[in-house]
Amino acid sequence: MGLIENILLALEGLKANKMRALLTMLGIIIGISSVITISTLGNIMTNSVMDIFNSEGGANLVGFQIKAKDGASRDYPMDEDRISQEMRDDVENRFEKDIDVVSFMTGYDEGTTLVRKKMYDLTIYAVNPGYIRQSMTKVVAGRYINDDDCRSARNICVISDKQAAKMFGSVRASLGKNVTVDYKRIGMQDYTVVGVYKYELSGLLSGMLGAMGEDADSWNNEIYIPYSTYNRMYGTDDHTNYFYININNGVNAEKFSNEVTNYLNNSYYRDNDSFEVTYRTMESQMGMIDSILGTVSAVISVIAGISLLVGGIGVMNIMLVSVTERTREIGVRKALGAPNSAIRTQFIVEYIIICLIGGIIGIALGVGIGNIVGLVMGTVAAPSIGSIVLAVSFSMAIGVFFGYYPANKAAQLDPIEALRYE
Repeated sequence: MGLIENILLALEGLKANKMRALLTMLGIIIGISSVITISTLGNIMTNSVMDIFNSEGGANLVGFQIKAKDGASRDYPMDEDRISQEMRDDVENRFEKDIDVVSFMTGYDEGTTLVRKKMYDLTIYAVNPGYIRQSMTKVVAGRYINDDDCRSARNICVISDKQAAKMFGSVRASLGKNVTVDYKRIGMQDYTVVGVYKYELSGLLSGMLGAMGEDADSWNNEIYIPYSTYNRMYGTDDHTNYFYININNGVNAEKFSNEVTNYLNNSYYRDNDSFEVTYRTMESQMGMIDSILGTVSAVISVIAGISLLVGGIGVMNIMLVSVTERTREIGVRKALGAPNSAIRTQFIVEYIIICLIGGIIGIALGVGIGNIVGLVMGTVAAPSIGSIVLAVSFSMAIGVFFGYYPANKAAQLDPIEALRYE
């Protein structure tokens, strides 16, 4: 009997015993769908993380910060340990050909504002003009904070388009309007709205908030003011624990970061016994997150693999029952001259067909579940081709591995004893 005849015979057997075939496939379906769901969700997470990193400047963004040295005499930095405007300007001038923009934030605080008899919570960020590039914020009306605002420590602010619509009716109507912020520590401060930016949450974060029943727009409470205005209000200076640099395209981030770090440490922190400057690139951060996601996926894949193993044992168990039920059929075939190899092949092909159909159903189910979850999270993705090929191959391998014993048992039946079987 040829391969085609064996396949057709296997399909006829499945049609005749639909419920048993479905129960046989169930373990395979669950295991394969788990693998594909994990692959799909892994791709969704990776895409969302990439979106977040790209929204923060992507591979061109490098962060510099102070850290305590080994054996530091102080673990809390004082002003002389922190990064000053002089240092930032020095770096910007010395590495001018490699730098697109320098950005930093000197502080933030929370407050509330009352507009049209309605109270709004606000988070206020004190930033420099370059911060717009680090956050990849898009101004949709008016302008962003500029150098003149910072030099004069003006009481101006930039709000989001959603804030503008809620508080003033529209984006355009908000320009030039006054926003009075009630700070918890320093009381009332008035700001004039000079610009409106487009508020955007990553698809992943928006979806997670939605899944938790929270309004994503409730996170829309950030406004930006000049860092010098914040310093004047709080009596602080322009020292920071960190700052960011967007490098030009084509500049090697690791090489550039090492050069800047070595320069700052040799020039400004050489005699500092407690602190030094270190750096992190977005590429290294992304690599670390990829590694974490990969580890999580691997652990869950092992669990899915166990379910596949259990499914395979279930296939073998039911097929042993099938061999017992079909003892007379096997006896007739052997009496008519069918060799052991033909009987063995017939049953193995049947097991492979069962596992293959279960694998296909599992793939479809896994893709569906993964993308339903992805839609809730605000993004979709497809599983990798490799995971699909692996899942199908694994399901066929299970058919061969767990089907061989029942098939071999069927092939070894004595035809006379088989024909006597009731």
